[in-house]
Amino acid sequence: MMLNKKLAKTGKQNIKKIKIIKSNNISKLSSIKSITNTIIHGDTLQTLKKFPSNKINLIITSPSYMLGKEYDRERSLEEYKKYHSDVIKECHRVLTEDGALYWNVAQTPLENGEILPLGAIFYNILKEKKFYLKNWIIWHFEGGLNAKRRLTGRYENVLWMVKDTNNFVFNLDDIRITSKWDKDKRNNPKGKNPTDFWPVDYVWEINRVVNVSKEKTAHPTQFPEKMIKRVIKASSNKGDIVMDVFSGSGTVMKVAQDEERKWIGIDKESKYCKIALKRVMSSITK
Repeated sequence: MMLNKKLAKTGKQNIKKIKIIKSNNISKLSSIKSITNTIIHGDTLQTLKKFPSNKINLIITSPSYMLGKEYDRERSLEEYKKYHSDVIKECHRVLTEDGALYWNVAQTPLENGEILPLGAIFYNILKEKKFYLKNWIIWHFEGGLNAKRRLTGRYENVLWMVKDTNNFVFNLDDIRITSKWDKDKRNNPKGKNPTDFWPVDYVWEINRVVNVSKEKTAHPTQFPEKMIKRVIKASSNKGDIVMDVFSGSGTVMKVAQDEERKWIGIDKESKYCKIALKRVMSSITK
């Protein structure tokens, strides 16, 4: 009984620390501690410019895909590229020297029927900003609308980028999966490397978050928790700071909280900040 009371008290203390703050109320920061476990409501680029350098261990995010969503207000393709190029420059600056960036994008259909390969476009931008590619992860999933005049897309791209190819966090043993041939003595007894193709299969189901998913929120595009858990465990350690610069429904922050990491989220939409706050708080009190 005493233990339960202690745990309940700890949960209440953690909840008090979690909050939404407006970017306009933040001055240029000399320390990152004051805004850990915080959701920041404001423009991503302007907010990042207030952060000190070399303090964030891991950034996991997904920018808008130019699909006309309510949060997708970039104008032309050139304006879209320029804004996100500036964001990526700031991401590079705020990451620790052994830090990593996971940048998730899809293929965008244009009005003329052409497909815009956002992964290829962002790879070039990321290279220009001195990031280096460790893996181009293919996240395959089922579901979604069927295309009528082309093959239906069933995957997205996750570009795992680092600042230093010889100095980065990679906890392979923490993300190994069961081998199909577990009786083969040549296999690692801890399991096998999940590789850079993440399908929906019997070993690790990473489907998209759909309307019937238990974790579904009002956000139209949402990371699945299983995928984010794999990334956080692979590329950060307990106590590290994990950030999502387009935090949306808050999946990155929720999973970071579950995995004993500190976290920061940034989003320009007030209603999504509130959704994210609710998810993280529910994770603490469950």
